[in-house]
Amino acid sequence: MKINFVKINATGNDFIVIDNREGFVKAEDKKLWHKLCQLKTGIGADGVLLLEKSSQHDFKMRYINADGGEVEMCGNGARAITAFAHDVLPAKKDKYKFETMNGVYECETDPVHGFRLRMTELYDVEKFNLQSLVTSLGLNSKSSMYMNTGVPHCVFEVSHLLEYPIFEKGKSVRYNSMFEKGTNANFFEATSPNHLRVRTYERGVENETLSCGTGVTATAIAAAKLYGWKNEILLETLGGRLAVQFNSDFSVVYLCGKVEKVFSGIVEN
Repeated sequence: MKINFVKINATGNDFIVIDNREGFVKAEDKKLWHKLCQLKTGIGADGVLLLEKSSQHDFKMRYINADGGEVEMCGNGARAITAFAHDVLPAKKDKYKFETMNGVYECETDPVHGFRLRMTELYDVEKFNLQSLVTSLGLNSKSSMYMNTGVPHCVFEVSHLLEYPIFEKGKSVRYNSMFEKGTNANFFEATSPNHLRVRTYERGVENETLSCGTGVTATAIAAAKLYGWKNEILLETLGGRLAVQFNSDFSVVYLCGKVEKVFSGIVEN
């Protein structure tokens, strides 16, 4: 079977994107997706995005991590698949509405930031007290917070972020028994008012990624609560800059950032 794909980069988070409106590939084919995401033997990506038909909205997004497992949501992936939809769907729009495993999202083109995604899921804020992890895992974190922004995230404020052992500490958090299905781990430091650096160990990729949209969103919300920051936070990731915009009670949250097409091709399975 020949599979047409486009590889898209969203601030260093890279995806294999496939138009699956005819349903010719199956999200459940874990071996295939794991194989294609491998850097040396496949296409290489953090995950796979399938654009599928929706009976109520512009399209349906399905996201598969590099380990082959499907998960609920990916913020950078949602921006990437919107850029792809803008190219392949017959009706060109400034704003698209689409469904994911858990909820419905809207993403629009933005002349300043590229694509602006309304983050509609925020729950389980501070469901877990992370102080025990900070102590037992030696995280040396000044403050910490747990929340779900579509997928679960732990956020830790640390010093000297660029030298921090993200893989070692992130992996220890991700697999901690406190979290039944695992979690993502984000580490940040403030560089100036409303500006952060952030690095993320991503569940499913099982490594640090250059950027994580839901993780950046969780980190911005945690920092806003900690510092009392308003309206917009700019975040520097290893893959580039993202912005998170929000109102006073976080009932309206946007993830903003640029997207670029890397290349397209055909792979035989």
